[in-house]
Amino acid sequence: MWKIVGLYSFSVAYAIVRYVAFTPANWANLPVFILNKGVSMAAALCFAMAFWQQWRRLRGATGGNDPATWFRAGLFGALAHVPMSLVLLRPAYFKEFFAGDRLSFNGEAVILFGALTLGCLYLLARTTWSAEHRWWLSLVTMVVLFSHTLSMGVARGVNLNRAHAYLPPMWMLSLIGVVAGIGFLLLSRPPRDASASAATS
Repeated sequence: MWKIVGLYSFSVAYAIVRYVAFTPANWANLPVFILNKGVSMAAALCFAMAFWQQWRRLRGATGGNDPATWFRAGLFGALAHVPMSLVLLRPAYFKEFFAGDRLSFNGEAVILFGALTLGCLYLLARTTWSAEHRWWLSLVTMVVLFSHTLSMGVARGVNLNRAHAYLPPMWMLSLIGVVAGIGFLLLSRPPRDASASAATS
């Protein structure tokens, strides 16, 4: 559990440094705006860790948190991310998502893929799937999460400057984590359905 706490702590600390180090006025936005960024990045990295641990276990490795624990940690972050993001969804916080008083194409894409990601996570949390179906649903979930994060990046840009402590944007780090998670998931290959195996034997 300490690894999960450490990952969340690092993500929140990164958000604080990036948004407050050279812009102390942003400290007033710590409770939601800045914390939300840290929590969302940690959630994406937790999903990546879940598939990394799954891949390691298929290779016979032991130790570390099991994939389900990492998945639940990511689900926690995603569920916390949604209400905080909806509260902040206004031009004063995310002007890049708006065209006048309406959401822009990129803004709507962010919301669409975010909602689809949450729906996929809900389905993944159910225990009725076969191993093969769960693999494919996991892949769809990560691809949709990739689209959500990339849409965010296209809308917001890199913003690698003094006001952001010259640190890479958090959407970029999240995207790298998601890509890594997809890679480890693909390496694990879809397991065959036990019932299908029995039917063909």
